Amino acid sequence: MDFLNFVNSNAVRSYLQEIRYQPTSLEAAWLVYQCETASLEEKCAAWREIIETLPDCPTNSRTRGVKPEHRDSVHTFLQAYIAQQEQLAAAFMQADESAVYDLQYQSLPKGERFWRQWRMADEDFPTLEACLQAVPRDEGEVRQITVRKYNAEGDFLMAAKFLPDHRLAFAEPRPGSLYAMSMEKNEWAVYTGVLYPVGNSQHTLNFPLPFRSGDLLYNPNNPEATFCGGVFVAAQTDSYCHRLGFFQWENQPDKIIPLVSRIMDCEYYPAEALTERHRLLSLLSKFLKGKQCSWDFCRDLANLLTAYHDLLLPPPADSEEVEADGSENKIFLSVEITKVPKGTDEDDSCDWDEEMEKMEQEWDDEVEETGQEQEP
Repeated sequence: MDFLNFVNSNAVRSYLQEIRYQPTSLEAAWLVYQCETASLEEKCAAWREIIETLPDCPTNSRTRGVKPEHRDSVHTFLQAYIAQQEQLAAAFMQADESAVYDLQYQSLPKGERFWRQWRMADEDFPTLEACLQAVPRDEGEVRQITVRKYNAEGDFLMAAKFLPDHRLAFAEPRPGSLYAMSMEKNEWAVYTGVLYPVGNSQHTLNFPLPFRSGDLLYNPNNPEATFCGGVFVAAQTDSYCHRLGFFQWENQPDKIIPLVSRIMDCEYYPAEALTERHRLLSLLSKFLKGKQCSWDFCRDLANLLTAYHDLLLPPPADSEEVEADGSENKIFLSVEITKVPKGTDEDDSCDWDEEMEKMEQEWDDEVEETGQEQEP
């Protein structure tokens, strides 16, 4: 089995297959886990083949509650993970007359080339079948379906993902669900300790990527007007999962901000598709080609361009009144709000501040190891 077929990005998959990359058992297990087009049955079959055909290795999980045998062996962990998923799937699929279901679905709208959109049904459904049948087929190409199950009292029981053909893709006892709260600590550690998004084994995954600084990229799951959404310029590409890129401010396209994007799922964005609104990104792309940028450089460059942009603007008409009012001695609170479209899947969001703090700590550790100090 070619486990690289489970890579979501066409660009990344083609590159890994071109260089004949051989994933470790942990990397292969993660690729299967995060695949958006495989059913749960196909994933379990792939995990069993990993156990049978790939050399074992540690998961290196640092999650509390993970059993030593699951920390030391991917094969042993996968056996427990497969059993857990089959148990969760059976619990979700079990018919319950008092259950209520709600629906979210992701599709590529007709006429849209790049961005997938999440939508939410306006009603609840008495059966799982009725819920799945309610997914519209005339809005565009359906990509993913998420169904949440509730009891008669309205308590959230569990969620599950389905493919467009209604095959079960994954069972999810999400944090806060009754099923999750009923799980033992070691059971929760199996679910979240190794393969969970931004999991604690991520430092042992190091896929080579085709992307380079200055490349124009986009994540099909992150449309414009969402956090880390829209086309961006890659600034760091040395990690399989999250790395920096320059994004435009939603309402001020002549300003940029460095944000962390999930680069493993990205595709190349064609330069000919850029519009006048993207003119700053086009310049940044040319400037960053061949450069490997630190976090400090990205932050300082964004601040410089933003300050220069503001410098070119005419002063506000009431600037003299503001000065006369002595407002320079007052304290102001500035809040930046990111819009998330209704129906956006919870799994598409995560604590980016925590991620960026981790990244800065990694760079500080690298500096200490090399004995070199970054220039201010």
